[in-house]
Parts: sequence; structure tokens; C-alpha cells
Amino acid sequence: MLKDRAQKALALKFCISKRWLPQLEVNIESSKRIEKQNLLLTDLDVLAIALSPVGEQVKFIFDCKSGNRESPIGRVFWLKGVMEKTHSSHGFILMNSKINIGKDHRLTAADLHISLLKENEFESLSIGTGGTTSINIDYSVAADISAWEKLSELNKKYPNMSEYLLFSSSSFWMINEPGEQCRKVVAKLRRIRSELDPSKNEHLCIFGDALSLFLMTISNIANKLLLVLISPTEKDDFSSLVLAYLYGGYENLNAAIKIRSLATGQNEGDALSIFPETNKFEHLIREIMQAPQQAMAAALLARELSLCMLTNSEQTNFQLDIANENPYATKFILLASEYLQQAIKLPPEFNEIFSKISFGITAENTKRKK
Repeated sequence: MLKDRAQKALALKFCISKRWLPQLEVNIESSKRIEKQNLLLTDLDVLAIALSPVGEQVKFIFDCKSGNRESPIGRVFWLKGVMEKTHSSHGFILMNSKINIGKDHRLTAADLHISLLKENEFESLSIGTGGTTSINIDYSVAADISAWEKLSELNKKYPNMSEYLLFSSSSFWMINEPGEQCRKVVAKLRRIRSELDPSKNEHLCIFGDALSLFLMTISNIANKLLLVLISPTEKDDFSSLVLAYLYGGYENLNAAIKIRSLATGQNEGDALSIFPETNKFEHLIREIMQAPQQAMAAALLARELSLCMLTNSEQTNFQLDIANENPYATKFILLASEYLQQAIKLPPEFNEIFSKISFGITAENTKRKK
């Protein structure tokens, strides 16, 4: 069983109520290794991605401590260092309800953008910030910590997929550039494509997990491009901008083209070949630019669908609410799943299954409005 499980469960429910995209148990490793052995620096109990009013993605992290001998102010200074390392905007520390937390310690924490509180105070804070920890697990599978525990066990059951699963649960969240995140999600999923079988719910869960991460990254990319371009430009200009952003600038793009040219013997001028199905990717980004913030909601919806696959759950009210609150969400699920399936050359059933579910959500919401 997970350590500090009850507090982590509360944090997950709070994130879902706030429509933040959560990830449980994120390992933090050194970004610049000088040793051969990969050493763990520390870990985060819960990490969540939210949107600013202009669509910028911000991180929130949760530190859960159920022991009764912890130092509140000591945890504050520890978490502040982790926030700096992970570029997080705000932190939450949940402590044992029996621990005495001084007001000066709370004030110091607040000055450092940290909420320091007891477990039995969390619901009051949640309500005060427009959320809640009182979510029934029948409402959302993503709010059920047991589903996340099942997800964490997949790397033991499928060792050939452990590289992707470890990446998706930890390394991905420590990458700061959305273009790099996007490229690595596609690359990591491509490496396990021969292992994925659409007849297995656990494999559908893994595809849904990748779909969620992919939607998160393209939401970020599309939002950045929207702030720069306001609206898409001519095709050639837009193509070069998308690729340049995807690779972290023109210098990196040109270097990638040269490396690709040397490796394959193809013409350096053929920039479209360095990323799979580039024309389809550009079309996807254009579509996402209609409502990039709703692509983040689609990422949360994909997360819910992924965990529903894993737990053999039926359609949840959370799925319906997300789609109702964000009219583009199901469309973006359709487009992104189609792109991933074609770009990675997965069996078409992966896209067909997620498309069918998306159409079902839309149909059910239409019935509810009548």
C-alpha cells in the first residue's frame, strides 16, 4: 500500500475538482548526471498541471506526511527547494491532524507560496479555493487512488513497456520545454508499438495515458503559437514555425535536420521527414489553436478514459461534465488519437475505440440537454 495513502487520495480528489491534471508519485532525478548510476534525488507525492488565465501551464505540488513527528517548518523549506527544482508555482503540505502548526510557520510558508495545513483542514481550504475533497469515486475514476495504484503496477506486469511507463510517470513531468515533451511522448510510444494490443484493456490504458500527455503538450504548443501569431499564417510560414517550436528554435531544428540527413542519406531540405506525419501534426495544431485551453481539458478527459479502461469502468459523470464544460474536448480527443495512431503506425482499433467513446460522450450530453 502507498505511504501516506489517505492524504494522497485527498490531493487527487482536490485536483479533479479543480480540473487540474494530476500525476501520482513523480520521481525527481538529476538533470545533469555525472555518475553512471541513475540516482533518485527525491519524489513528489502528487503533481498537478493547471492553466493560468492566458493558458500558460503552471505546476502545483503536494507533500503528504501522515507521521506525527514531522517538523512543519522543516517540510516548508524542503518543499521550497523542490518547487525551485521543478519550476512549480505553489506547494501544499498536508500533515497529521495531531501536529501543532504555529501561525508564524503558516505565514512563513504562505510567503514562500506554500499552503501549510493539517489533513483535517484540507476540505476547508479546498472549498475556499473553489474545489472540494468530497468527491465520490463513482463520479471520477481519476479521483480514485486505487486506480492509480493499478496503473503503477503495470511496469511489473509488462517489463517490455517499463521504459515508457517510467517516462510517463516521472521523467516527462520534469521536462520544461513542451516541444521536447511532445517529441519524447511520440518517440517513447513508438518504441513499444509492437507490444501494444488493442484487445487488452491495459494496453488501451497505456495508449490513453500517452494521449493525455500528448494533448497536454500540444495544448501548450498551440497556446504559445496563438500568443505569438494570434491566428495561423501562410502554410509555409506556419510549418516552419511549428517545427522550430517543436525542436526548441531554428538552430536546434537545423541540427536535427543535419543529423537526420547523415543518418538516412536524405536531403537536408526535406524538413518534414524529421517528425512523423508532419503535415497531419500541423493540421492538428491549427485545429487546437481554435481553443488551446480546451485541449488541456481534453488531456484530463483522456486521463479519465485511460483509467476507466484500466478498471473496466463505464462512462462516468466526470467525462460528461468535462465534455459539457469544454465543447472542443471530444473533438480534440478524436483528432489527437487519430494522429498518434497513424504517426506511430498502431492498429487502427486504438483510434476507433477512443473515437467511439468520444462520440458516445457527445451523444449522452446531447440527450442530457433535451
